[in-house]
Amino acid sequence: MTVHTLQCSRIFLSICGCLPPSSWTSTFSKSLYNIYTLFVWLLIFSLASAQILDIIINVENQDQFSDNFYITLVVFVCGCKLSIMLKHRRSILSLIDSFENEPFSTTNDDEVKIRSKINKMNERIAIVYTTLVEVAAVSIFVRSYFTDFKKRKLTFRAWLPYDYSELLPYVFSYAYQAITAMLCSCQSVACDTLFAGLLIQIYSQFEILGKRLKNIQKDENHSAKQCVKHYQKIYIFSRTVNEKFKTVIFLQFCSIAFTLCFNLYRMTNITIVLKFLEASLYLIRTIAQILYYCWCSNEVKLKSLEVPDMIFNSNWTSWDEKTKKILLLVMTRTTRPIEFTSGYLVTLNLESFVALMKVSYSVFNLLKQTK
Repeated sequence: MTVHTLQCSRIFLSICGCLPPSSWTSTFSKSLYNIYTLFVWLLIFSLASAQILDIIINVENQDQFSDNFYITLVVFVCGCKLSIMLKHRRSILSLIDSFENEPFSTTNDDEVKIRSKINKMNERIAIVYTTLVEVAAVSIFVRSYFTDFKKRKLTFRAWLPYDYSELLPYVFSYAYQAITAMLCSCQSVACDTLFAGLLIQIYSQFEILGKRLKNIQKDENHSAKQCVKHYQKIYIFSRTVNEKFKTVIFLQFCSIAFTLCFNLYRMTNITIVLKFLEASLYLIRTIAQILYYCWCSNEVKLKSLEVPDMIFNSNWTSWDEKTKKILLLVMTRTTRPIEFTSGYLVTLNLESFVALMKVSYSVFNLLKQTK
C-alpha cells in the first residue's frame, strides 16, 4: 500500500535546483535541469561573495557590519546547504523512496491510517512553516521598495563592480537580489521541511511498530523477528539521516546563533516602523527555523524511548520464551534513545533550543555594551 510522503519538500527541492521533477525523465530535460541547478548555485554564491566583499571594502563601523553580516551569513549558509544537498542528491532520493519499501511500507488499513494521519500533520506544519519563511522574505523587499527604491539603495549591502545609481542598472541589481533571496528562502524551506519531514516519518514508523507489536499472534517467533527487523531498520535509517544532515545541523545551529544576535542588535538601531516590523518578522522566522529542527528531533527521541512500553502494552504474557528473549534484546537497545547530532558539538532537542536562545541573548548584550 503506497502513501506518498514529503510532497511539500519535493516541490521546493525542485524549485531550488536540488531534485528534478519526477516527470522529467528524458536526457534533454535532465540536462536542462542541471543547467538550472548551476544557475541557482551561481546566483546564491555570487550574492554571498558580493556581500563579503562589502564587509572587506566598505564596512566602517559596528552598525554597518551588523546590517551586512546578519543576512550575508544566511545567504552563505543557504549556498552551503544547497551544495550539501546536491552532493547527497541520490542518497536523499533513496531515503524518501525507502518509505514505500519493506519494512517501512504499510501492510494493512490501520497502518495506512497512521501514516496518512501523520503525513497530513507533517504537510500542515510544512505549509505553516513555508508561509512564515516566504512572507518574511517578501516583507524584506516590500519594506525596501517603500524605503529604499527612490533613494537607489539596495535591499542588502553588497559590493558590485559597476555604478548602479542610474535607473536601469539599479532595477537590474534590485531584481538580482530579490530573485536570489527568494531562491534562498525556497532552499531553506526545501532543506528544513525535508529534514523535519524525515524525522516525522521516523516518528510514524515507531507508531506503526507499536501497532505491529500488539498484533503478534499465531506465528509469534516469526512476527517478533519481523518487529526486531523493523526496529533495526528504523535505527539504521535514523543514523543515515543524521550522517547525511550532520553538517547541515551544525551550520544551521551556528548561523542561527549569530543571526539572532546581529538581528537583535540591528533592531535596537531601527527608527523606521516598516523596517522594525520586517526585522521582527525575520526574527520570528529565525527562531521558528531552529525550533522546527529541535522539536521534531525531540519528538523522535521521546518516541524511541517508548518502545519498552509498547512491548509491555502488547500481549507479551502469551508469548513463548524464544519470542520474549528476542524482544528483550530490543528493550535493551532502547535504553539509549535515537538522537540527532553533529559530532559532539550540537544535539537537537528542546534543551539545546533553550540554551541557544540564552547564548544568543548573552552575545546580544555583549554587542550592546561594546557599541
